[in-house]
Amino acid sequence: MSRILCPHDVVTLERDARIDAEMNSLALGNVVLNYVHYGAAVAVDPGLTHDFIALQVPIAGCATITSGSEKLLSTPDRMLISRNTEPLSMRLSADARLLLTKLSWPFLQGVLSDLLGGYVPWPLRFELGLDCQGARQRRWVDFLLTYVRRASNPEHGFRRRLWEGHFQESLAVGLLRVQPNSYSAVLETRPLPAPPYTLRRAIDILESTPEEAHTGGSLARDLDISTRALDEAFRSRLSQSIPGYLYHVRMRRAYLALRWAEPGDVTVESVAERWGFTEPGFSKWYYREFGETPQQTLYS
Repeated sequence: MSRILCPHDVVTLERDARIDAEMNSLALGNVVLNYVHYGAAVAVDPGLTHDFIALQVPIAGCATITSGSEKLLSTPDRMLISRNTEPLSMRLSADARLLLTKLSWPFLQGVLSDLLGGYVPWPLRFELGLDCQGARQRRWVDFLLTYVRRASNPEHGFRRRLWEGHFQESLAVGLLRVQPNSYSAVLETRPLPAPPYTLRRAIDILESTPEEAHTGGSLARDLDISTRALDEAFRSRLSQSIPGYLYHVRMRRAYLALRWAEPGDVTVESVAERWGFTEPGFSKWYYREFGETPQQTLYS
């Protein structure tokens, strides 16, 4: 646990208690997903986490969290959003089973910088606890839980090269938007959309290089504009998000690959793989897009 998370002390809180710990972990670039159960009531003291923050919610039991001078009772309805610059300690109930996401702090700051166009004038600081019952917060927590449930499947799109960066960026952007922080007021304002010339350049990049692992942030950096302004241009002028537009571009490339191929030269699975899609979702999405199945396209 110390190797995967960070060095920390663990002490049992009950006489004669024995730690019987269980941990599952999966690293996905800037995000590390973990399931943790100590098997006893324990005090855990990681201190300063420095290069990451913890997004931690008990799916059972509870945790009493201390961060600096603040305290938080974390339950399945209240999630810890830790701070990497304040000493962190916690007391976990014996039945506490934790979903703990380790989110890279440099990555999160980079996502914020992209959203704001490269200008981050003051430190980023989150409120300690996230209320999982709010409507916006619940949608983001559900997205995270879906990420946790599905990402361990190597066939799932979360682990595909073309989409992994998008899901990580979406997790970070969602956190910045739903959890009160020192930039909330700025992020809640609606930005001016990128000018038409910049939007056309963005479309040209996506249409000409859909095989690249583009994200909203990487595309905005290439165009020297904020992610928020570029996303606003896509939404207001094309009624699509940047990932949504890229999804349709890749789906059309998959269609052409199947239409031009000779049966036996390719398979539906290989074409889906090339463009970052997985079965069985690919066939369903493909039919919704083109009104026929991939097999019908290939053998027509």
